[in-house]
Amino acid sequence: MRYDFLLGSFWTGWRRWAAWSLCVTAVCLLGVLRITTDADFTFTSLALLPVLAIAWLGGIRNGLMMAFLAAAMWAVADIVSEREFSANWIPWANAITRLMMYSLVAFLAAQVHRLLEREHQHATHDALTGLHNRRAFLQAGAAEVERSKRYGYALAVIFLDLDDFKQLNDTKGHDAGDTALRVTAKALLSALRSSDGVARLGGDEFAILLPQISYADAVAAGRKIFIAVNLALRDYAPVKASVGIAWFEKADRLFPEMLKAADDLMYEVKESGKNDLRSRSF
Repeated sequence: MRYDFLLGSFWTGWRRWAAWSLCVTAVCLLGVLRITTDADFTFTSLALLPVLAIAWLGGIRNGLMMAFLAAAMWAVADIVSEREFSANWIPWANAITRLMMYSLVAFLAAQVHRLLEREHQHATHDALTGLHNRRAFLQAGAAEVERSKRYGYALAVIFLDLDDFKQLNDTKGHDAGDTALRVTAKALLSALRSSDGVARLGGDEFAILLPQISYADAVAAGRKIFIAVNLALRDYAPVKASVGIAWFEKADRLFPEMLKAADDLMYEVKESGKNDLRSRSF
């Protein structure tokens, strides 16, 4: 499965409007309290919370919109409450000051969240292909094994290795090799279900996790992947793919052992002539 570890996924669909509705309601309630208490209490600091939440979830643009709304609410509340000021412009000056403070909070929150996302991306994804790395794949696989045990469904692991990849690097250069790896990653993504997981384990090795799948469907998926990758690599001769498909009726072992079973099948293909696939049920 193409796991999404980031809170950014929250900022989609109805959840976006739910977050906005909640935060706008909170700001309006603070304004009502301001008016009903005749401006004795400002609750200015509490208004930072909706601004912080929206900036964290939606980024700087949404955060600035919420900052403007919060500052405007205070200006309206000051005017409606009929609080006496020494000059008519003071409520607007206060609103501008609050807008500056809220905007700063929104900017800082959005920047911190963006930096955390970037660090997480670097820690869990392969920089060249954009696929998950070995660490993230093993974590996702371990979690899937636990789900398989709980709900009693089968799963499959596919191990793919590129044949003669070193020869491509030696004859056409590492740029061609890097391009071939990116092309392979793109082909893998195009051949998978949205619930499947894929990773570059390192070098020219890739792995795929197929949850809730029958043996026949796992073999069909492996063949689809085999064809898609070889087709994508047609301009990168002599590189081809060797594929091992390990299907498990029950999650009766640790995920690294499942991955090794698929790896062993792939090596059987290598030893028998390369550019083929081999499957086995466990």
